[in-house]
Amino acid sequence: MVKKLFIIIYILQIIAINSVAVFGQKRNGDRVVQNDIGIVTQRLIADYLKEGIDDVRVKETIENLKTDGSWAGIDYTSISNDFPAGEHLKKLKLMAMAYAREGTGFYRNEKLKQKILLAYNYYLSKKPKSQNWWYNEIGAPQDYLVGLLLIKAEIPEKDLRHYSSYLKDLTDNPGHRGMNRIWVSAITIAKGCIENDRKMIDKGFQSVSSTLVIADEQGIEGIKIDHSFHQHRPQLYSGGYGMSFAESTANLMALAANTSFANAFSEEKNRIFSDLLLYGHQLFSYRTAIDFGTIGRNIARPDAINSINPSTLDKMAIINTKQAQAFKGWKVHLRGADFSKSFQGNRYFWKSDIMTHHGADYYMSAKVISTRTNGTEMLNGENLKGYNLPLGATNIMTSGEEYKNIFPIWDWTRVPGTTAVMNQSAAILPWYLFGNNEFAGGVSDTQAGVIAYEHSYNGVQAKKAYFFVDGAMLCLGAGINAIRTQQVVTSVNQCYLGGDITFGAAEDADGMKLTDSLKTVKTNNLQWVYHNGVGYTFPAGGNLTLKNAAQTGSWKSINTTGSAEMISKPVFSLWLNHGISPKDDSYYYVVTPERSLESFKAQKTKNKFKVLKNDRNLQVVKCQQQYFIIMYKPGAVELENGLNMSCDSQAIIILEEKENGYQFLLADPIQQQKEVNISINKLVKGPNSIKENGGTKIRFTFPQGDNLGNSVGNYYQK
Repeated sequence: MVKKLFIIIYILQIIAINSVAVFGQKRNGDRVVQNDIGIVTQRLIADYLKEGIDDVRVKETIENLKTDGSWAGIDYTSISNDFPAGEHLKKLKLMAMAYAREGTGFYRNEKLKQKILLAYNYYLSKKPKSQNWWYNEIGAPQDYLVGLLLIKAEIPEKDLRHYSSYLKDLTDNPGHRGMNRIWVSAITIAKGCIENDRKMIDKGFQSVSSTLVIADEQGIEGIKIDHSFHQHRPQLYSGGYGMSFAESTANLMALAANTSFANAFSEEKNRIFSDLLLYGHQLFSYRTAIDFGTIGRNIARPDAINSINPSTLDKMAIINTKQAQAFKGWKVHLRGADFSKSFQGNRYFWKSDIMTHHGADYYMSAKVISTRTNGTEMLNGENLKGYNLPLGATNIMTSGEEYKNIFPIWDWTRVPGTTAVMNQSAAILPWYLFGNNEFAGGVSDTQAGVIAYEHSYNGVQAKKAYFFVDGAMLCLGAGINAIRTQQVVTSVNQCYLGGDITFGAAEDADGMKLTDSLKTVKTNNLQWVYHNGVGYTFPAGGNLTLKNAAQTGSWKSINTTGSAEMISKPVFSLWLNHGISPKDDSYYYVVTPERSLESFKAQKTKNKFKVLKNDRNLQVVKCQQQYFIIMYKPGAVELENGLNMSCDSQAIIILEEKENGYQFLLADPIQQQKEVNISINKLVKGPNSIKENGGTKIRFTFPQGDNLGNSVGNYYQK
């Protein structure tokens, strides 16, 4: 009977969501509204009853329930940062699911129902608390409400309201934003279903809808205009909280579909949410992984970098039929297909200080920090060693498996892409990591881009830049100084070992391999390395260490509540050594994914990049007809083909030389400047340009408001 009910409910959901009038429909009448309450309630019940039931565990739970409605071994009185009494609610939920699900052996058992009520009575008599507000307002109510939904039809209304009085409508609290608002809204919806309160259910859905807006003020949590997602101050959280937000919101929109409650979600709300997923979450993802720089302290939890649930994409393909093919294509990519051509290329997220670069079979990114962003966090004993995570970290993926659950065994002084001291205590993160550097920004023309920032953390100073062009990432560092007498390194990569490691000098045709007897190489003569579909070249050489070794650690080492079991796995590591207390050191390396070893060998000496300048004031790279220019200070730069340029402000610039003119694209990396004047020694014409000293002076006005930090550009004809 219940299995048939599941099928009927599922069919109703699909028909409902496919209805042309899903959003913004008008439905009136008490009878229809009451039916809508029933539909939403049954959908919630069906979702909970999808979970499997362990009869043995249920039996043990029932047998161990004491006559007063408590369980031995559960601490109901201590008030701490965690919530030991939450175990009571999980056991209560388990019993209720066993009671409501046909085929469990406990279905509609009257004695079990009485035990469920007994457990509810005990919990209400104690009302345990936690020091952590989240358990009090979200975690505990989430588990508490399940049993009431499942057995509501068998409890007198007076008793039901007594039990549901524990659930509070917190949607009026303006402090709940982003995912926290979604959680409290879902509780309000469930409370309304339990009490048959139409207004409360509608209020809950309206509260969900209120999150589907652009949170334009930096520091306000939620959806950003660049399609990134912030939680816990101006912190990028498109993974973690943001992924929960995406999946939960899609579920709640589907829950309301084809009922009067669907009026909460307008076409504009639908568009904002769909864009967040397609142009934000998707671009931070590659196959089944999401960028570890987007998940905050969740990095200290197993499976935290898993990408979006395919079922969410199924729902979105139905909810937003205009973008159905894009969501279906994303789902195909999760199964290993090439990344969609529509979303390949380069993106800069100016609200979050991160740049991503997608090819068909690879993903690369660089995440930096500034005074405008909160780089990462350590809360509730999670992410204990994450200090370096936002300090120029790079993701390099060709399979999507490179970093999955590697974090317990990482050397956290060598987060890929970062420049840091090799001192384990320096990796310890005490709380939030707030940026102290004003200079951080990027420019992207959607196919190529550059991101850079001024690094000054843990006694190390550097100018760090990342150039993404034509399937490669060039990484430059300059002005590397350290006031402490400790070894400073720039980590090129640290990921799981995936096959042979081949390396050599520039003149080596074939190179050599790391072996069991040769697991570490430290040399000044290393010019190239190839490992697991990724090639690394060092055109300027450098003091390099290449290592293949098992690394050991535990989840508890980065998460106080994690498992203490020791994990050991082989890891590929490659880093540049800057020595002890380096003075004005620099580095230069190129990462090229999506190549076979043979192809990489054929291409490794054909460097597509030309570094014209790399010092503390200026970093300039040319690739084909494009110049990528980072002006840490106003000044002049000599380019090629007789082209010279000067700039009167700090800026990041892409200048493309075309047959009949020049294309400029630039941004303000300190987000404080109204305009910038650029002069070139060529006569051109275009917006806001004037002739000056035989050349042209061009004025650019930087975007303001919510687009502060985004780029501006124009074409100038010869």
